[in-house]
Amino acid sequence: MYKYIQFDIQALEPLKLGKFERDSNNEYSYSYIPGSVVKGAVVWGLIEDKGFVPKEILNGNSIFYNAYPLIDDNLAIPMMQGYIGDKQEIRSNKDNIRVVHSFNKKIENSIPLNNYEFAIKDTNSEKILLGYNPEKVENLHINKKDTLNDNGKLKMFRYEAVKKGECFRSYIRIPEKYYDDIVKTLSNDYIYFGGSRGSGYGKCRINNIKEVLSACLYESDLDIKDDLYIYFLSDAILYYDGKVNSYIPENELKEMLGIKGKCEYVESYSSLGVAASYNTLYRTNTVCYSAVLKGSVIKYRVKEMIDPNKIKKLITEGVGLRREDGYGQIAILSKIQDDMVVSKYGKKESVKKDEIELTDEDKCVINTILRNIFMSRTKLQIEKMVLELLKDKKAPQGSLQSQIGKLLNIFQNGFYQTEDSFKKYLNEYLEHMKGKKGKTVWHKLYDFTVYGALEKSKAERLSIQEMLEDFVQEKSNYIFCEIENIVNKGITLGECKYPFETDKAQDLYNLKMNFFISFFEYCLRIKEKEVIS
Repeated sequence: MYKYIQFDIQALEPLKLGKFERDSNNEYSYSYIPGSVVKGAVVWGLIEDKGFVPKEILNGNSIFYNAYPLIDDNLAIPMMQGYIGDKQEIRSNKDNIRVVHSFNKKIENSIPLNNYEFAIKDTNSEKILLGYNPEKVENLHINKKDTLNDNGKLKMFRYEAVKKGECFRSYIRIPEKYYDDIVKTLSNDYIYFGGSRGSGYGKCRINNIKEVLSACLYESDLDIKDDLYIYFLSDAILYYDGKVNSYIPENELKEMLGIKGKCEYVESYSSLGVAASYNTLYRTNTVCYSAVLKGSVIKYRVKEMIDPNKIKKLITEGVGLRREDGYGQIAILSKIQDDMVVSKYGKKESVKKDEIELTDEDKCVINTILRNIFMSRTKLQIEKMVLELLKDKKAPQGSLQSQIGKLLNIFQNGFYQTEDSFKKYLNEYLEHMKGKKGKTVWHKLYDFTVYGALEKSKAERLSIQEMLEDFVQEKSNYIFCEIENIVNKGITLGECKYPFETDKAQDLYNLKMNFFISFFEYCLRIKEKEVIS
């Protein structure tokens, strides 16, 4: 017999909830508290209180659910993937965006809505979703283990963390006999979640502990007889028949739901990622799996009435591996809501912050620190963007290496010129290519195209020729829009943000320059690999 515990978590310090994705100078954070982290905090509390942990809490009988953002007593859940809307509305991140679901409708000039990680149902209308992204901060630290870098200077690194003040709600399914022990652990004055607990991270307070009937994040449909949709409320490791799957195989779903007739996979709108965590006790990473990410939705077609009790059992137990750590939580739906409006959720301000006036010297120091962080981080983002674009390139017949190398050299030297003078020089160079007899190179630059993989919705190819002309003529395209979004999003350190309004134009220009340099460098590297092979 099991009991369910519901409780709220208030972050009194920033939460460093480390993702598997990282580099030598940066550690990135989840924007929610994974079930494995909730489990780790409870286990440590039990060890401190009782000196041991009952095996029923560690062997999979207990389930520790992800703690998702709680805003003004409204629980946010992962934004369902598959909603599409007007590209201009989505790119400009308007407060109200009209969307439809791509399973049921297609619209012109549309791209996927990826502006929000979480959503809240509007209690006043089924046609409105409230989008929300938890706030994060980034803080610089000195690496004490390896104090000096190769240049003899202090080695710095950056932690990304959920901002203090954010609140979350979680659930635990526990064997009845351990209910009091878990409640006692949660009732401590403070409890720590995540890493770097001795460096000003992780301190939280638990509120509103109570017993509930179930851990219901989203109301499922029990009347299923035709279309069946599985909506993933957490990441899921779908390991069946000795391999990791991107969806639940039809035969497995039939067995889970007692379907006797046909069960057909139709389509899905999903993303894949990595499921990995860190075991603090043993100081090692857990086994790494590919996982279907939260918010994914899969469509099946069945031709019979499904037993509601089977549906209840499946959504209670979850699917896939590591369900005890919050993976594999789902909702089952009979339809997907269309014609929605996604609105930006505005927090209610309960406390007015004190305004601190910075001196010019303070602003200069902060600006320098933030700019260095921004340039380091955006360099990595630009490289990822280039690699994603080049996954589906279309190269022309014949060699273009010489011209690519020439363009690379031009852009590298362009950093030593003013923007106006460089664009004038580049424009003259392009006009010279156009005027050459036969225009062979110019046509090859048009034939070398990349796919709009940044969008993942419609085929939108862009040639090197078009990129260069858009840059010179200051026109927009989906690549430059993505770069502009990076600049607009900026980077935050404490309460300060970069770039300042006065720096945005220059930083946008610099990122475009870095994009071309990185793009041409990788083009040369790819060609070299092809020649070797």
